[in-house]
Formats: sequence, C-alpha cells, structure tokens
Amino acid sequence: MNAKRIRTEFIRERRCKKMWEVVKKLRDNARQILEVVVLIIAGNLPHWIDFRVLFKSYLENNSLSPDNWMYYLAISHGNWTASILLIILTVWGIQKFNNEFVMNEIDVYHNYCYGWYWFCAKILGVKKCDLISVPIYMQFKLVLNKVFNEFPLDEKHYPEIDNEKVKVIQKNEKEPQNEINLILEDTYVIKNSQIPYSKRNLFTIKISRNGGSNGERHYSEAFMEKIISTVKGLENTSVVNVYATTNPLHTKYIAERVFKSGGRGDIRKLYVYQQNRDGDRNFEDRGHRIY
Repeated sequence: MNAKRIRTEFIRERRCKKMWEVVKKLRDNARQILEVVVLIIAGNLPHWIDFRVLFKSYLENNSLSPDNWMYYLAISHGNWTASILLIILTVWGIQKFNNEFVMNEIDVYHNYCYGWYWFCAKILGVKKCDLISVPIYMQFKLVLNKVFNEFPLDEKHYPEIDNEKVKVIQKNEKEPQNEINLILEDTYVIKNSQIPYSKRNLFTIKISRNGGSNGERHYSEAFMEKIISTVKGLENTSVVNVYATTNPLHTKYIAERVFKSGGRGDIRKLYVYQQNRDGDRNFEDRGHRIY
C-alpha cells in the first residue's frame, strides 16, 4: 500500500513539474506569442471589416495621389491587398519594438525548435538571444548560422583561468579518421559509457580542462587554443561528432573560432550530440546535424 502511495505521489509530482515547466516556457515566449496573435488579427481584419464600405466616403471624395497611394490602393483593391499592407506595417512595428529585446531571459530549459528561433529573429526582429540553458547542439546551430545579431553573455560569470593545463587523449588511433569523435570535457566529466554504443569504436580525441570534474564555469583560452589547433590538424576528416559539456561562453567561441567555414578544414559534416538531462546523462544515439 505504501509503495503504491509513493508511486502515485511520484507520478503526481512529476506531472506538476512538467506542467510548471510548460507554464514557464509560455511565460518565456509570451511576448512573441502575443505578437503572432497581433499579426493574425492584422491579416484577418480586412476580411472581418470591409474597408471599401468603411472608407466609402474617402474613396468618393479623394483620388489617387503620391501622398496617399499606398492606403488608397490597399482600400480600393480589396481585402487581400489591405491584408498584405496591414501585415507588412504590423511586422515593421513589431521589429522596431523588439530592437533591444533579449530572448530566453526566464530561467527555464529553452529547448525550442530551430524554426521558432528563426521566426523570432527574422520575422519578429529579435536581435539578441541568451544562450544559457539552450541545448548545446542548438547553441552551435544558432551561432554558426548567425540567426541572431548578438548572443549577450556576461563574461564576469565565466572568470578566466590563466595557464591551465589541458589534456588531449586519443583512442582507437588505428581506426580510419574520415569520421571521428571529438569529446570536449569542460564543466563535467564525460565517460566512455556515455557515448552512443555505435560510435565508441571510432577514432576519438578527448580535450579536457581540469578533468571536467569541478562543475565550475570558467573561460580557458588554453582550452580554446587546444581545440583550434586540434581541429586544424585533422587530415582527411570529413565527419566530426561532437560530445560536449561546455559552458555557453566556450560553446559560442568554439562555434565562431573553430567550426566556421574558414577554420574547419576538410570537415563537411558536423554533428553535435545532446546529453540527456536525466539518469546517467548519456548522449543521445542520434546527433544533430549542424552543417
């Protein structure tokens, strides 16, 4: 009986946590969702209200001129023309309104799809995005594709460590190097058992700062330089699988300084494997293709 009660309480608590997370995500995107609603209303307004009837006297008493051509044509050429004009004007206003807005400011796991990030940036005009609590594979994708103009991170939260010893460990050196694993051990240790079983026999390079064991977020230029030199030194490698526990500042700089087109050498495909948040924190079996 007690076991059943404990299980029931556990399930109830888990459901409450999921519901609360959904609420927080809705709050996190409330501004953008409201703007989408405004766009939908703007696009449908001419179909709900006949502008030609509403502005009948204006059309009868005024003719087309350089001063009123846009509005005159929109009103006189039917509801669809008015809808398009209203949508354009609404998008313009929303983009101006979002000029200084920073996406992802609420403390929640921001595991949104790439399409939503792209829509917020390119349509709603959001220019800044916080990378904290964004899945690492998505951080790579957003930075490499320059989806947002800025990724503001307070570097005071990532104090720099000077002259840090960085270890480079290689495994399965005799295996072909056309596809390799690149393990970036930063804030947490990455065990071999956490790597997908199907990828464990590949040639593997692990780059580790401080053994990845202290859980603290620091910036290490030595870590960055070692990653840069390692990737530049790859020969005949066309596929790289990345497994990382890097903090957002490191991830941003790795994407910008290592894997942009100018510094990635012969790499044709970059996959980033996301680490699960629960249990043994194994990496997912399938990687996310970045390019």
